[in-house]
Amino acid sequence: MSYRFLPGLLLLFVLSACMPHPFHPERSLVTTVSDQTPQLLRVQAEGRVEATPDQLRLRLGVITEAADAGQAVNDNNQRMSAVMTMLAELGLERKDLATGQFQIQPQWSQPPRPTPANWQREIIGYRVSNDLWIRTSRIDLAGQLLGLAHQAGVNQVGNLQFTIADQDDYQQQAMTLATQKALRQAQALATAAGAEVGNILSLTLDTPGGFSGGAPLMAEARMMTTSDAVPITPGNVDIQATVTMVFELISPARNQQ
Repeated sequence: MSYRFLPGLLLLFVLSACMPHPFHPERSLVTTVSDQTPQLLRVQAEGRVEATPDQLRLRLGVITEAADAGQAVNDNNQRMSAVMTMLAELGLERKDLATGQFQIQPQWSQPPRPTPANWQREIIGYRVSNDLWIRTSRIDLAGQLLGLAHQAGVNQVGNLQFTIADQDDYQQQAMTLATQKALRQAQALATAAGAEVGNILSLTLDTPGGFSGGAPLMAEARMMTTSDAVPITPGNVDIQATVTMVFELISPARNQQ
């Protein structure tokens, strides 16, 4: 084989590699994102159901102070016994009551001003607190409970709230309403965009169900000075559920393919 033509062949190959080739669109390896990635539509909706409360929750507290811990405990026990008697006279049962917290705390002296170099704090007394939680279906007693609490020895009240004992049915209704609302929203958005709603890709319950029965009495009512019934209006309880749905969004161009 003769090698006289080899340099020429190499030059021809190099020139051929550098020359532009004809463009063939059908052979292009470039694809648009929309060809591979489905367009998504994400919506979030809330369902809300109103219901009449059938449960009353309330915290009653008795706080006593004395120089001796035993005396503070005895005073507290006497007051709490009077509270229990009052609750029994109103028709509440033991199953409606539960002790929430019982504490004995030392009370320390405060440093004088100016504070001597050798000053040391010391216990000057004891503070005893006893919280009683009430949970009853007798929501009509709310006003009387608040009114008679001080007379019986209660000096701390809080967390008054109206709730529903069994929320399952209401939660399911709220979830159904939220899902139906999300479907309507998705359809409306797709129609406005000139597209169609495709398959449901995901359905998430963001809140398993919550309720609100008005603003609970979180602020503590200390040292009440009335024994009259307090006017209380329970109102309705709102039960909510929020869902998030992700759909495939079918554009007109994809429909024609």
